[in-house]
Amino acid sequence: MPPLFPLPFLLLAAPGPAAATTPSAAAFEHFFTGVTQGAGTVQIVLAGRHGMRDRARGRMEGGALIIEQVVEEEGKPARRRIWRLARAGGDRVTGSISDARGPVSGEVKGATFHLTYRLAEGPSVEQWIILQPGGRTALNRMVFHRFGLKVATVESVVRKVD
Repeated sequence: MPPLFPLPFLLLAAPGPAAATTPSAAAFEHFFTGVTQGAGTVQIVLAGRHGMRDRARGRMEGGALIIEQVVEEEGKPARRRIWRLARAGGDRVTGSISDARGPVSGEVKGATFHLTYRLAEGPSVEQWIILQPGGRTALNRMVFHRFGLKVATVESVVRKVD
């Protein structure tokens, strides 16, 4: 499987000197509208660490942000996820993700987008997406729990392509 983008992409995590503005709450919709690419690692308790990549295309539709995403993890077939997220008043966000069981809920506070949901396969997920100054890069951290115990984490850097 050819890489979606070169591995030096990970070096873009730190903002450069030109990044002088702090993202606003509306910056999340803007960031995920269009094409984004991410790369990082999955750490599974007692199983080790492996790489992951994703590519997504987002659009606004009827007041909701729709994100079509393809996730590739080393050693697994690529999987497609569809996100539908909408503002629910103030800083609250609600929606769905195609591989989640039940609703997705979250909030936006400054440059941080925090989501919680349960995957159809069982684990609950807590996810933080933090826009970096300049609004072209975000840090993503996901923590997976089963029976109250942390079983895995994902840490990645997401870059806006267009």
